[in-house]
Amino acid sequence: MPIYEYLCTKCEKEFELMRPFNKADKPAKCPRCNSEAHKRISNFASKTGSYLQSPVKRFRK
Repeated sequence: MPIYEYLCTKCEKEFELMRPFNKADKPAKCPRCNSEAHKRISNFASKTGSYLQSPVKRFRK
């Protein structure tokens, strides 16, 4: 399940929620003041594996 960022329209608190795709655009309840919060546009991040750097090979002359 993806994590979405929300911003409260009343107290302006930013928070994250893990929600299914079909509920992503629906307003959420602010954890601070219980008012309506709307989804923010945020960056996408993903990690698919580990990053290994190969040793540097020197060229022969």
